[in-house]
Amino acid sequence: MVEDDAATLAAVAEALREEFAVWVARDGEQALEVADELGFNADVVVIDLNLGPGMRGEEFAAEYRRRAKGPARIVVLSGVPMAYDVARAIGAAAVLPKPYDVDELVSTIRILSPRADSPPPLDTVS
Repeated sequence: MVEDDAATLAAVAEALREEFAVWVARDGEQALEVADELGFNADVVVIDLNLGPGMRGEEFAAEYRRRAKGPARIVVLSGVPMAYDVARAIGAAAVLPKPYDVDELVSTIRILSPRADSPPPLDTVS
C-alpha cells in the first residue's frame, strides 16, 4: 500500500490486515525500497496517484512493473480527477475512487490475489 496521507494509510492497512499481509509506504521512493526488500513480488499493489512531493503514483507503478518478477496487479485508490484515465494508461487492474468502500477494496484484492489453494495453471500443448 502506497499512500501519503497517514490517516488513509492507517485505515486501509488496518482493514486489509484482517485478511492479507500488508506492507506500507508513504511515498514512491520508500515504496520502491520496500518492494526491493520483498523482491518485487507482491500479489497486489495498492497505490494512490498523488503522493505529494517526489515520485507520483503512476511513476512508482511504471518502475514497479519494470522490476517485478511476475504480473504486477495494481489497484489505484485515488481521488485524482483523472484517476480512471491514468489507471488505464498504467495498466492498473482496478481503480477505486476516494472516498473508498472498504468492502469493495477487500473484494477487489481477493479477486486479484492468486489463491494459495488453487491448482497451478495447466500447461497447454499445441
